[in-house]
Amino acid sequence: MRRQPVQQRGAATVTAILDACASLLNEHDYDDITTARIVERAGVPIGSFYQYFPDKRSVVHALALRGMQDYLGKVENVFSAGNLSDDWREAVGQVIGIYLGMLVEAPGFGRVRFSDLHDGHSLDSSIDQYELMAERLAELFLTRYPVRGDAPVALAFRMVAQTADALFKLAERVAPDERPQVLRTANGVILRMLSGVFDPT
Repeated sequence: MRRQPVQQRGAATVTAILDACASLLNEHDYDDITTARIVERAGVPIGSFYQYFPDKRSVVHALALRGMQDYLGKVENVFSAGNLSDDWREAVGQVIGIYLGMLVEAPGFGRVRFSDLHDGHSLDSSIDQYELMAERLAELFLTRYPVRGDAPVALAFRMVAQTADALFKLAERVAPDERPQVLRTANGVILRMLSGVFDPT
């Protein structure tokens, strides 16, 4: 973003632009979306758009960051509520459930998540949003569950973030009757990766 909004009106403008972009991404390919379409859907003047964003790419990047923040916020609420069991696997199940729920409920989240687009357009390569997400998830889990294995914690969570997202994307592309198998496989892979961290060696 060119600048962050400091007043409520500016924040509302940015939100409208991001929501409009999310809506358009659910309906069109990235290449078919223009700044003119975004401002028309958002109902804001083109000048207001350029106050905050230089181009549509920057809007998509901000949308990806917002999606990651929203996801982590929901996960943090689960950990802060104090209702987690002593079994780290159950916590993993809740974290996965939040992610899959957002794919269905959050506009644009299914098209833009963390560091890329479904149609192959990369975002800012200088920011590894998978790594940022993995670091925060590791912090949350380590506040609740002791490390009893010998697997490298940071690397394990980075592998989980990358692998899980790849399999969840595949689940959206396969036939409906094949989707449960992909999701079960994703769940098994995640648990195996993290068992090296949280289960005794």
